[in-house]
Amino acid sequence: MICPRCNSELTEVIKHGIAIDTCPSCSGIWLDKGELAKIISEMRKAEAAIEEEFRSLRPERKGYHEKSSSHRHDEHSGAYKHRKGFRGLLDIFD
Repeated sequence: MICPRCNSELTEVIKHGIAIDTCPSCSGIWLDKGELAKIISEMRKAEAAIEEEFRSLRPERKGYHEKSSSHRHDEHSGAYKHRKGFRGLLDIFD
């Protein structure tokens, strides 16, 4: 297959069962139809497994959601955790 950006020959790399076409010349990454959806699905499964693993390690906090400052902090932490997980998407290209 030819790179749409620089016309070099693409190299197919298999990561976690997903075929990814990469260009050695321009470092372009090309996905066929449905491959991005597969990557996102695999990420969600991995994040759910990690969350389940850590849930068993956390002590149960009674009244945790009653405190407004703790609740706001929890929301912020969740947003950060989501961004951190999205950053992990790029790890499949290493």
